[in-house]
Amino acid sequence: MISCDPLYRYHVAEIRERIDVTFQRVLEETSRNADEFVWSDDLPDVAALGRRRMAAMRAFLDDFAAGKVEGRYIAAALPNLPFADGAFELAVCSHYLFLYSELLAEDFHVASLRELCRVSAEVRVFPLLELGGLPSRHLVSVVERLREVGYTVNVEEVDYEFQRGGNQLLRMRR
Repeated sequence: MISCDPLYRYHVAEIRERIDVTFQRVLEETSRNADEFVWSDDLPDVAALGRRRMAAMRAFLDDFAAGKVEGRYIAAALPNLPFADGAFELAVCSHYLFLYSELLAEDFHVASLRELCRVSAEVRVFPLLELGGLPSRHLVSVVERLREVGYTVNVEEVDYEFQRGGNQLLRMRR
């Protein structure tokens, strides 16, 4: 498994500092929008979410140096990935495409999905909501454009839902 993010160009101390600077702000924003999420016994509130996310971030930071050396963390960004055609069986894009539809144009989404499909036999993207919990303004047109040029693209319901209404993923094949 390989993870790509432009953040990986930084050293672990710089990433830790970025987490420290942004973590509280993210939790405050989540608290203001708590009604946009599906809370459960497993994750009952923003405080529990904060604890879980911080534990995940610590585990990531503990693994980062070794993972970079082993080639599991690659500093890269869509829509241009540094991999050969068909290098992977599955590419997953989580909480980036569609989530930031206000900032990332439709053409960026199409180019990024085509690039993910270039390097992988199958692509999955989750969630399909943009910030604020609304369906992505780009989803319908992106799916149509990709189908027009021969990709198999489906929107499928999944069992998982944390963002209210965010229980769909996009599955795409060449």
